[in-house]
Amino acid sequence: MGLQRLQFLLYVSLLAFIPKCYAPPIQQEINQLLSSLPIVSILRTILLGYMTHVVTLRPRTGITELSTNYRRFMALIYPSGGIGLAVGSVYKAFYGDRILGITQYQSLLKDYEKESKSKEVTTKENSTQDSTKGDLSDQSFSADTSTPEFKEEKDKGTKVTEYYKRHLDTVRLRDRLVKDMKTSSIHTGKEDNAAYLAAFLHVIGREKAKKTKHCILNGSLIIGFDYGNKFESSGTQCLTEEIITNGPGAICEYQRRIEPIDARYMTADMIDQLDTVHNTDETSYVEIFVTIGQLFYTTIECMDIDGDRWAKLIIIVYTAMSILQTFSLIVLHKQTTAFSIKDDKNDEEEDIVKEDGLSLTEEDRESVSEDNGTLKLDDIQVSALSTFLGMIVSLIIGVWANYNSHSTVEWLVIAWILSPLPLATFFIFCVLFNFNGETKWANALVSIFLISSTGCLIAATIIGYLP
Repeated sequence: MGLQRLQFLLYVSLLAFIPKCYAPPIQQEINQLLSSLPIVSILRTILLGYMTHVVTLRPRTGITELSTNYRRFMALIYPSGGIGLAVGSVYKAFYGDRILGITQYQSLLKDYEKESKSKEVTTKENSTQDSTKGDLSDQSFSADTSTPEFKEEKDKGTKVTEYYKRHLDTVRLRDRLVKDMKTSSIHTGKEDNAAYLAAFLHVIGREKAKKTKHCILNGSLIIGFDYGNKFESSGTQCLTEEIITNGPGAICEYQRRIEPIDARYMTADMIDQLDTVHNTDETSYVEIFVTIGQLFYTTIECMDIDGDRWAKLIIIVYTAMSILQTFSLIVLHKQTTAFSIKDDKNDEEEDIVKEDGLSLTEEDRESVSEDNGTLKLDDIQVSALSTFLGMIVSLIIGVWANYNSHSTVEWLVIAWILSPLPLATFFIFCVLFNFNGETKWANALVSIFLISSTGCLIAATIIGYLP
């Protein structure tokens, strides 16, 4: 009897402790519930799916009508608006020589390079045979280079010597290019200095030339000047204190943007100032890692069977735009700052970059109109055209999300995709009719468009992740 009573008390004690033993599993269930809450999924999607796209947008370090922060804000609401910027950068990277007007010299430069290599081989063979005689003569007439005075003078003159040596090599190469081009009955205009630009890029070496061209093509090259009687702050010129820049022209009071197509009309002194522009080149490692993480997150989300496909379509659009932007950054590098060269004329009577009386080659005429203004698109026009292309691409991706669902999320996502249409139409109207889009009612209208688009985006995200 006493044994049975002892067993009963033991059972009761065990039953009393059993609920306490379940504490860890209960805590784990709470953590799982918290991670599966809709608010957590919504915040995770906004942070990893939407906002990471802003990091991949190409920064503009030169003089531009639209600042980088404004572009990033617009990219957060309209990710497809950056298609034009990315595609334009890719085009510049692959057709940079044609834009700069130096493509017709590349075949000649390759022939010169082969010729110089063959001469080097011959020179080495001859120098080996005469090495003994050369050593004796050098020992007889060589100067004492071990003194501190000689080393100091050598350090001072090294940079100057390198600068003038590079300049002389460039001039010789330029003259040879022009002579051979005239032999082929191809003449350039009086102010066309593309031959000197091609020669300079060839002399500084392939790697530095690539970075220099990236700076010019990216719009990060500007000209500094001090005469400002007719100065007006605009999308093409500004005060030096308004931007971050370095280079010889950074000491000037004003800065003016150089279009890549106009770089061929710079003077020889201006082109020589590009010897350190390669230092502004920057590789986009951060953007690459961010895009890889965003792609990984999007893949996991789309592989999940649960959830609304139309809500996931938004993430796909942002990720696709991030991949496009990052690819453009890989092929055409960004710059840390703008690079300014100093105007060697510094005369108000003359334009910094002349465009009168140009004589373009036949190959240039195929890719560039003689009237440069007809093919130049400003930032607003590029954004508007790329927005239309982005809407078409996004609607095509909607086939995967199933247009037959007819859900609330579907209509909200379609409204978000088409929401840039009124804004792009308004910008095109302002450009075509030279309408001032900075009035109060115009700003109010743009604000309504932005709020409506943001509302559709947030509503679609919230409803799409609700159980």
